[in-house]
Amino acid sequence: MKWTKKGDAFRASEGPFIANVAPKGDGRWNWEVFADAQDNPTATGVRSSLGGAKSAAELFIQRSGRV
Repeated sequence: MKWTKKGDAFRASEGPFIANVAPKGDGRWNWEVFADAQDNPTATGVRSSLGGAKSAAELFIQRSGRV
């Protein structure tokens, strides 16, 4: 997946999914995955590092079986 930076946040898309990663303010990172242009995320989580948050989002998308 190719991540693009927008402000402090990062975004990537693959197939029907859009992944967002953004800092929380306490040093941790939120990740969200949206599917099929829905308003609510399909999956979310919090990781202690940017790399961990990106990896979690990518793994969710790969394991979904839809890509």
